[in-house]
Amino acid sequence: MSTSINNNSFRHSVEPNIRKSKEFESFLSKPISELGIINDLNGKPLVWVDADEPIKNAFQKLCDQSILSCPVYCKKSNQWVSIIDIKDFVRYFVSLFDRENKLIKLSEFDISIRNILTNSNGQFIRTCPMITRNENVGMLLELFEKKFHRVCVALDPNDQMNLQVVSQLSLLKWIDKHNQVLGDYGELQLEDLSLIHRHHNKPLVTINHKKLAIDAFRLMADNNIYGIPVIGDNGELVDNISVMDSKYIKMDLSKLLQPIYQFFVPNVGSAYPVPLRQPLMCDPKTRLKEAIGRIAAHKVHRIYLTKETVQAGIAQIPLRVISVSDLIWDLTNFSGLI
Repeated sequence: MSTSINNNSFRHSVEPNIRKSKEFESFLSKPISELGIINDLNGKPLVWVDADEPIKNAFQKLCDQSILSCPVYCKKSNQWVSIIDIKDFVRYFVSLFDRENKLIKLSEFDISIRNILTNSNGQFIRTCPMITRNENVGMLLELFEKKFHRVCVALDPNDQMNLQVVSQLSLLKWIDKHNQVLGDYGELQLEDLSLIHRHHNKPLVTINHKKLAIDAFRLMADNNIYGIPVIGDNGELVDNISVMDSKYIKMDLSKLLQPIYQFFVPNVGSAYPVPLRQPLMCDPKTRLKEAIGRIAAHKVHRIYLTKETVQAGIAQIPLRVISVSDLIWDLTNFSGLI
């Protein structure tokens, strides 16, 4: 189910002609090693998988760490060859069912990562994004813009296993702590940002809470997105489902055939809302730095722009999803790098 965005809900102007502050220019040219992000990651074990490891092991690693992706190393060739994304597993799960949600393939959870990350010629469908610790933030933003949510940072040129992984979310957390670098740009309201108007004619993808979990994951796979709003019968926002929620499957494909309202907490039945699963919301007039702050504080990957309506009580109707990737895109666009 898709719902079109009401374009009248947003101003039709885009970002005013705001100059980049000296602090922002300095931020873009700063080497990654000087940001402190890498130091914050010290002590955290590097999560990686081998290209010939069973997919069930790799899926479990991502779920256990609640991360969207991790680098892939090939012991046969002794090099980093790719990066695996939680969306790769979602696509695989969905491919086992037809459009009528009938199982058409037997699950092969012992197949290797190589099987789902290579094309018919045996080549990996994506490379492993890698930069050195001396590269600047601008280079990091450019890689993020190429749809990499996490980028490997080589710490020692003589030791290829000595690296850290910097995510889009970790960069936003740093910006939240040092939001003075945004200057006047951080004071802009969300409705004035270029990201709002980037896909203004594209319908908002939503799903009713009575639909099956497999339907939600298929929508994400078909639209190449990481999460969608779950709505009630009147179109109100009641929940959020994302590719990370595939962790609830736990390799039990029958879970995919449960209604969404039972998928997360089976004993809740048909009642909504599910406790402790309140989606993060804001309105179009929320300032950019406030939106970044909320995402950083709650450690989530998306925030919903909503409008308030009165339908036998106050309800929030989703207008737009703003993801971490959207915010990174707007930062990159404001930087003049795209």
